[in-house]
Amino acid sequence: MRYFFYFTIGILLCERPAFGQNYPVYNSFYVNPYIYNPAEAATEFTYVYITHRRQWLGIEGAPVLTTATFNTLLHDTRAGIGGRLTQYKRGLLTTTDITGTYAYGIPVTQKNWLFFGLSGGLISNTIDLTKISDPDDPVIADYLANNLQPVANFGMLLRMQSGLNFGVSLPQLFSPGFNGESHFSNTAVSPFDNIFITAYYRRKIEGKIVSRKKGGMRSRVRTKERIAPLEFYVNYKYAALGNSQLEVLGKFNLTESFWLGASYRVGYGLTGNFGINVQRFTFGYSYEPNSQPEDGFSQGTHEVILGLRLGDQKRFKRTAPTLRSQLKTPPTQTHTARFQENVEDPDNIAHQSTSKKKYYVVIRAFADFTQADNFKKRLIEQEYNANIFYYEKDRKYYVHVLETEKQGDANEEVKNLKNYTKLREARVLTVILTEKGK
Repeated sequence: MRYFFYFTIGILLCERPAFGQNYPVYNSFYVNPYIYNPAEAATEFTYVYITHRRQWLGIEGAPVLTTATFNTLLHDTRAGIGGRLTQYKRGLLTTTDITGTYAYGIPVTQKNWLFFGLSGGLISNTIDLTKISDPDDPVIADYLANNLQPVANFGMLLRMQSGLNFGVSLPQLFSPGFNGESHFSNTAVSPFDNIFITAYYRRKIEGKIVSRKKGGMRSRVRTKERIAPLEFYVNYKYAALGNSQLEVLGKFNLTESFWLGASYRVGYGLTGNFGINVQRFTFGYSYEPNSQPEDGFSQGTHEVILGLRLGDQKRFKRTAPTLRSQLKTPPTQTHTARFQENVEDPDNIAHQSTSKKKYYVVIRAFADFTQADNFKKRLIEQEYNANIFYYEKDRKYYVHVLETEKQGDANEEVKNLKNYTKLREARVLTVILTEKGK
């Protein structure tokens, strides 16, 4: 069987125009989508991944693929950068490429973004001439070992807060060439020979305040942000000269640390995968039993991915939203020195279905009214709709900038104030309004 691969490489060298797709396949793309689309480089954390894939295990000369990637968002900007190093061995041919990536995001709406990514670098192809029986063959007589050629790819990604994402990438802007006679001789541009289209659902669930008991004491804590239990991916790889592929994948996050998944690639069959997350580390494994020329040809295809998350979370520079707490009319010089309604303790809110509630975005509380009034005036000078109310239970004066009956509006305003202003102490205080005589 080993000569099968030598024969294949010979075809690649002799019939270069007939070779339509040399872009490698990855089963763990859902862990590291940047591996297919440079627009995915702008991620909230810095990630380093190493992927190793052995196709048709047990067969000499079978394809072996190793890829290392790095990508991150530049903090408080709309730009991301990345890098990639790949070695792809199949038979007599070894391809090595290195690229750098720049990605940029444009806000479509307040919660949806369109990203563009462009990668460029060098690619080198090496033929193992020691295994060629006739090194004087005209096909390779003028071959230049380790010849360097340009390589580039481009991608777009629509990232939506709902979890739906749509991407298109052109993985090979230059036509692939393997038997170059000189450096940088392969400059023919053919961006649409290969097109990668993807749609996937991967939704983030923000942390929420929950009540937990520890050491006999009950307290309210915020849970961590996490990914929704189900993820879905659909990929279509178009090749102008044939071998186009359609693939669907489902991933089930059993816990925050463990997942199971399966995919089906038309014409190739099923792939099973699993993985674990332990703090900053990720490990994933996939197995293809059926992507073989014939039954029993090999021990299947195996792929492993190792990942490491580095540093703190990065923040996208977003367009500042319109704040509900900003003044819409000139301020009136009034204040509320006493607030006669019942107020819930912000750390011990009881749900009462028969009670009407109001939600206040509170900035700060004071024990002294003069201090509260002076702080309110400073907020008014900054064009906030500031006011004061007094809570008799703890005898404090609360300075607030928004009063609403919609909890969602109050929570969104707190988030915007923390992200886009210096009012990082903003929080929601819930007030129960009771009817007279009750």
